[in-house]
Amino acid sequence: MGRVTYSLLVSVAAMAAWLAFAQPAQAEDDPAKNLTLSLEGACDAKNSRLFVENKHATKTIVATLRWNLSGSKRVATDQFLVAAGARMEIGCAAQADIVSAQFAP
Repeated sequence: MGRVTYSLLVSVAAMAAWLAFAQPAQAEDDPAKNLTLSLEGACDAKNSRLFVENKHATKTIVATLRWNLSGSKRVATDQFLVAAGARMEIGCAAQADIVSAQFAP
């Protein structure tokens, strides 16, 4: 009976360890989940400085971003190559979003 209990405990522990590490690994493989957009500091009374950050430790991400200035009808869209662990300033914006993201080849 002792061997059966020990085997069962080892199996349950192995399954718990696999589940604990399976979710973060999936998040790391989604480039969009590793990107963060932030509006910080003022450019003027209605717009802030736009930054994009790649939180992935080892992979560069090609990010397509869309943003616009307050009161402007023009919407800018451009691609940026954001290195692993890097943060870069895009420019001034009132709002912004990630159109697409993929890991660089």
